[in-house]
Amino acid sequence: MAGLALLAACAPPLEPSVRMQFAQPPSQLFAAVPLACSGPGERVLRPSDGTIECRRLLPPEGAAGAILRYNGTIDALPESVIRFRTDQTEGATIVEATAYVAVPQLGGGEVYVIYPDAQVARKMRGLLTRMGGTPLAE
Repeated sequence: MAGLALLAACAPPLEPSVRMQFAQPPSQLFAAVPLACSGPGERVLRPSDGTIECRRLLPPEGAAGAILRYNGTIDALPESVIRFRTDQTEGATIVEATAYVAVPQLGGGEVYVIYPDAQVARKMRGLLTRMGGTPLAE
């Protein structure tokens, strides 16, 4: 948890780290995430149509720090999340990739802690580029 530039938000939408455009929906993305997210402490969620997440438990020290700093609960531990969300537009599919820490709260819900990480953004951009995505002008 040390070294993270932390900005907390209580609910989506999250500011995407990477945005790419695809001529066709990248169906291989939804097949690749479960393959890449299959290690110990990792799980895949599909919170809605067009959205897939890879969630990974934080190391004990990072989890403890997140729970204390963001008034989390120990009943559900904080997770590092990489979320891919797709939106259909006229003639294209937009994929947004976002990295954050989800800290479950005592009263329910989660606090999302955005952390800019150039290495993670590069990896997400590389994955989406290999799948045929082109960067969107910001």
